[in-house]
Amino acid sequence: MRAAFTGALLFLATATTASAQVSFYSTSGAPDQGFAPQQVLVDFNGGPYNGVSFSGDYSILAGSVSGAAAPAGVNSGFFAVPNVNGDANGSAIIDFQGFLATQSITSLSFYWGSIDTYNKLEVLDANLNVINFVGGANAGFLTGADVATNANGNQTISDTNRRLFLDFSNASNFRALRLTSNGRAFEIDDIAVAVPEPGSLALLGAGMMGLFGMARRRRI
Repeated sequence: MRAAFTGALLFLATATTASAQVSFYSTSGAPDQGFAPQQVLVDFNGGPYNGVSFSGDYSILAGSVSGAAAPAGVNSGFFAVPNVNGDANGSAIIDFQGFLATQSITSLSFYWGSIDTYNKLEVLDANLNVINFVGGANAGFLTGADVATNANGNQTISDTNRRLFLDFSNASNFRALRLTSNGRAFEIDDIAVAVPEPGSLALLGAGMMGLFGMARRRRI
């Protein structure tokens, strides 16, 4: 019985990982129209960053500079890939591992500015492998063309300054975002998240306790 139960758990974990997918939608900005019922986790205005870390080619800027424009309506800090140092290509990872050590994330959003076709977004799992999207032109990533009707980098209009929402209902192993720009820049602001309600966590815990209790009774 123990072997069968262990095998069933392994199968479930494998199936869950293999079938993990992220769904998405966006809302128009210029300025950002908000993220309710999510709460801001990272605002790029000097921290704290609440267990979120950054690596790769990026800058956290206080305002628009040559090569990187703040998302429309933003007059404070924002995140830009690549670094604004003359390099027109770059990639950076925004890693939520520190936050996820104590809390899970059911959905996430960020305000994406001057959206371009050469902006590329990937969602990564606990091992930093790519999780597929539902509905994008390319399963493994989104480009600006998946989000904006005309992703031409316009810095002021609502179509190319949008809040992107990512739903992790079918991707509970989410860990990080990878942002890549093969042109001037990929700029975002105000990452917001939703976390499970306490009642949902309690229900999940009770279900797991019941599952293991049933297995123990069968062994006796």
